[in-house]
Amino acid sequence: MFKPDLWQSHNEYRTLVNTYGRRLSRNNPRYSFDLYDRERQKLLNLNLDPLLDYIPGFYSETGRPAQNQAQILRSLILFVLLFNKTPAKTSLTAWVKDVLPGSISLTVLVGCTCAGELPPLGSYYDFMNRFWLASRNHYSRHSLLPKGRNSKKPDKTLGDDGKLEDDETAVTCKDIVSDIIGGRPVSDNPEAALQTLFTLLAVLPSVQLGLIDTKNLTLSGDGTAVVSHASPYGRHLSSCSKTCPYRDGCARHYSDPDAAWGWDSDNKTWFFGHTLYMLCSRNNSLKIELPLLMKFTGARRHDSKNFLYAIDDFGRHLYGLSPKNVCLDSAHDNIPAYELLERWDINALIDINGRAKSSPNAPKDITFDKTGHPLCPAGHKMCPWGNDPIKDAHKYRCPLKCGRIDFCPHAEQCSPGNYGRTVYIKNHGDLRFHPRIPRESEEYRKIYSERTACERVNDRVLNDYCLQHLKIRGKDHFSFWTMLIGICIHLDARYKAAHLYAA
Repeated sequence: MFKPDLWQSHNEYRTLVNTYGRRLSRNNPRYSFDLYDRERQKLLNLNLDPLLDYIPGFYSETGRPAQNQAQILRSLILFVLLFNKTPAKTSLTAWVKDVLPGSISLTVLVGCTCAGELPPLGSYYDFMNRFWLASRNHYSRHSLLPKGRNSKKPDKTLGDDGKLEDDETAVTCKDIVSDIIGGRPVSDNPEAALQTLFTLLAVLPSVQLGLIDTKNLTLSGDGTAVVSHASPYGRHLSSCSKTCPYRDGCARHYSDPDAAWGWDSDNKTWFFGHTLYMLCSRNNSLKIELPLLMKFTGARRHDSKNFLYAIDDFGRHLYGLSPKNVCLDSAHDNIPAYELLERWDINALIDINGRAKSSPNAPKDITFDKTGHPLCPAGHKMCPWGNDPIKDAHKYRCPLKCGRIDFCPHAEQCSPGNYGRTVYIKNHGDLRFHPRIPRESEEYRKIYSERTACERVNDRVLNDYCLQHLKIRGKDHFSFWTMLIGICIHLDARYKAAHLYAA
């Protein structure tokens, strides 16, 4: 049960920190309150009050009232800000049981006046689990699953771009775009509540402070491998002894049932875990990069599909925030993505992938120049010959038979007929080679340089904020901790901006 009267407002928190903090700093230096001055300023800039209208729906209408919910969330954020800077390192248990009770300074920063007011460890996990929307019966670490669920690595089938070939052959990018345009949800999105929390606490305040340019918003998207610390082999029941005759074939427990084997194209190695896909933006004047949406997906799902799922969530949870440009690498180079962005009046800046043709029906021996014009096997430009409305494609003919060239050494092997070889290229394929902003222009180069914002945010999430080293398991906990890390990155940006403006 959630009672708004028990919620610690932001004004109450500011009063508590300023009064107790001033007293601690003045009366006894051993409290080391000034040691956490940077974290204090960041937390004072974090207003949790927007959650009052949103989170009551995640609590029952009866039962014991939940207490210290604002303090729990603030404590988790402070814990992330101080990763590896306290004796707790990255252990939440040590943070709650040892570090917080032993430091009156940290206790005050959390929003409590004494150690007796600090919430217990179980309340933290109860708070974390409330915002995961998937059914707990379906997503249970206590469920028994078949042996060999994830223990075997898939066949190493890599594409020309070094990415693992997607095994979700039943769903194509065209199908996903069709669902998005039709207004149908393209995924279950159990992390939707976490995305909303992140938007309310991090993205919208950064927009109000001018850290995100909403009129000329440029998004960059990219995925990164996140290793799970769970075992892919699972574990036997405690009642199943080594002498059990059915031990080899019995079902097992998996602490991270959603994790799977994937291929890390950057490090050229297999990993067992998930893919973290993010949409980010860059503020060039302040030189800061900010995550706007973070989403965990399957380890084998290709980035071209990850982007479509992410951009759909972006439209549903970012309260009308609309990008002007989208910058993506060559893994996202597919016609459905161009068509979707064109429909939404968004400039697509996507690096060309040499292995992707402008038409899925183009023969293997037909290549394309940088402008998207088909070239015959001899390297000559084929002749445009109108549009076929039935096939929804442009028609091109052999340049020799059209009289454009006088001789071709491959004429007999290519097409001995009088009409010559004919190739049909799907309409809208020219969106790849002729985007709204010309690829050769200085404007394109300048905007596309912001694509690396995602790589910098990836580095901050995985390394600076230690997501890769947290001993957590499960897509639900990965999503929750990544949401906290994203909030901390926004708090870092606000702190930097405040000091730059002050200077």
